[in-house]
Amino acid sequence: MIQDIAPHKMDNSFAHEKPRPESVFFAFQKGNILMKKGADGTQTLPTLDMLSGSFEEIKERAIYVFSVDERPMFLLMRKDLDEGMIPEDLEYGNPRELYQEDQKWAALAGVTAGHLNHWYAEHVYCGCCGSLMDFGTKERAMVCPKCGNIQYPRISPVVMAAVTDGDKLLVTRYAGRPYKGLALIAGFVEIGESLESALRREVMEEVGLDIKEPRYFGSQPWGFSDSVISGFFTELDGSSQIRLDRDELSEALWLSRDEIPPQESPLSITAAMIEAFRKREI
Repeated sequence: MIQDIAPHKMDNSFAHEKPRPESVFFAFQKGNILMKKGADGTQTLPTLDMLSGSFEEIKERAIYVFSVDERPMFLLMRKDLDEGMIPEDLEYGNPRELYQEDQKWAALAGVTAGHLNHWYAEHVYCGCCGSLMDFGTKERAMVCPKCGNIQYPRISPVVMAAVTDGDKLLVTRYAGRPYKGLALIAGFVEIGESLESALRREVMEEVGLDIKEPRYFGSQPWGFSDSVISGFFTELDGSSQIRLDRDELSEALWLSRDEIPPQESPLSITAAMIEAFRKREI
């Protein structure tokens, strides 16, 4: 999954770090991340010394986000990055392109930085009084100097259900989304819900099925949707007749282990759960 970056280690604790010319930085445009394309076609993260302009000015705009292997990394907000500062060999692209077997940390770093970029961009002004927000000095937060409103990074909880019926797994395909591969039932937890209650509700809403007690599989940070996903396996309880919510899904079907194709994505908990079932690890 995206967080499996060993032997590398991300330290996302709050700290005051100063940028250097060789520091990695993140910049975003409409969900895409700024990257440097190598001669072999691989994408890597840029460093501050690749930008045109005064480094003294650039470092004042850089926001410390986290460290990887004790290397501090920084975020430049869109408003602080002029087009003239970006050289021709840097271009915006899908953060997923950063994943490489020998550099797994880059995809996690890029997606996590994107999560923070989205949050910072939405908290320039105070939602209570409209004043400009300040960066927290003791913790990762945005603080209103006028009314004292404090906002922390938004992390929305999501549940994912792998529903089984004997040797079969319920797989789905999304409606109206670019991704057309196999998926599992998933959704955001509503206010006042436990994870288990949310799981039962999502399964009933999307496919009209009852389930037994869920068994925890694992979790994963998913900065693409500002969320953390908790995955569960659960057995069907009752009829296997699917009642499809076509606003959410284009298809839902039961597949045996032998009918499920290998899942090639190394990033998602969806693929990890489907593979665990296919390989009889569950």
